[in-house]
Amino acid sequence: MDPSSPQSEGFAWIYNQRYDLSDEELIQRWVLASFYYGTNGNDWVVKDGWLTSQSECSWYGVSCLNGAVSKLELEQNRLAGFLVPEIALWKKDLYVISLGNDYDAPSDEKNTFVMPLPSVLGELTYLKFLNLEHVGLVSSIPEGFFMNLSHLQSLYLNNNAITGFLPRSIRHLSSIEVLWLGGNNMDGPIISEIGHLTSLKDLSLEDNFREDSSGNRGFVAALPSEIGSLTNLEILSLADNALSGQLPLQMGDLISLRQLRLRNNFFENQLPTALGKLELLEELDISHNWLSSTIPPEYGNMVSLTTLSLESNYKDQNGYFTWGINGELPIELGKLKNLQHLRINNNYLTGTLISEIGQLFLLETLHLQNNFLQGPIPEVYSNCVLLKEVLLEDNSIDSQFGMPEGICRLPELDLAKVDCSLSCTCCHGC
Repeated sequence: MDPSSPQSEGFAWIYNQRYDLSDEELIQRWVLASFYYGTNGNDWVVKDGWLTSQSECSWYGVSCLNGAVSKLELEQNRLAGFLVPEIALWKKDLYVISLGNDYDAPSDEKNTFVMPLPSVLGELTYLKFLNLEHVGLVSSIPEGFFMNLSHLQSLYLNNNAITGFLPRSIRHLSSIEVLWLGGNNMDGPIISEIGHLTSLKDLSLEDNFREDSSGNRGFVAALPSEIGSLTNLEILSLADNALSGQLPLQMGDLISLRQLRLRNNFFENQLPTALGKLELLEELDISHNWLSSTIPPEYGNMVSLTTLSLESNYKDQNGYFTWGINGELPIELGKLKNLQHLRINNNYLTGTLISEIGQLFLLETLHLQNNFLQGPIPEVYSNCVLLKEVLLEDNSIDSQFGMPEGICRLPELDLAKVDCSLSCTCCHGC
């Protein structure tokens, strides 16, 4: 054994102690001491109890169950180095490893593991919670990493520098409820095996697209229809990737969904009417895509919706043209009584501004600018007494119509815009 290795340093510490301990206790203290030296323990922010005569179960960040180490919780504690493989000796007892960093953690307190995802973690068969977010992990996830992790419920590997494809062994995560892999450099398709994760409640794969010399495009290709099997899913965030194709009809089967974030991808063609079945959905963001679609009237059935963002689907780049969100605003939007933010700007909407928007009494944001909508601007919009922003410029509203004075007198109004040819006593920019 290398005398300078963490394991040797841990053995030397054990050897110099004179404790009357069982073999199991000695081994447990040795593994913890090796972990301490392997992660530069002398420089930790907090290390109360470590490498003292106190029971290892009372050391800072260590919890035990029936005398065996069950939890390691040392978030943003200036750990640096690597995880010793000997932690595999706890594979029947250890069920929580939390060594990640909060996004806004002070830089001098962050844990740092600039290394591939340690394969030893895949041997911890009873692991339920693994947090290594924002620690600097690199390289790809080993293909068979998830094969023995059927008890894992929460996995946080977001905001690292992980590359490569989703491994097909992901199908073995039969208990997973939270899976965060966003903010990495991953690519390839979202594989059909994702449909096996029927316990999943929160899936975050956003922000894997990189506009730099790496050429990484994030997750690509069409969403698999198997995603409709995730009927317990509450949050689905796939924003900021290079996903394409038409949204699968099976997304209408995600009956537990509360947040659907698909912005900044390349989804095309029609919005699926089946999304109108998602009565629990609170946030729908399919902005900045390549859609060519009317707004299905069935979307008026999404009665829990607070945010509807379909802006900037009109594209004409490098010879590629889409009609964006087009046609007339459906009057069924007036049924969305919980709606607070309506953003359909930068599209190809036509027809008149519908009066039914005036029934949205909780509305705060109305962004319909840069379309082809016609006036008049309905006076009933002044019924939306919480409105803070009304942006209607760059449409086809005739100059004979102006901004109703009732809207200008709304107590919360901060920003209003129409074309300069229209009269408006509260508008900005003219």
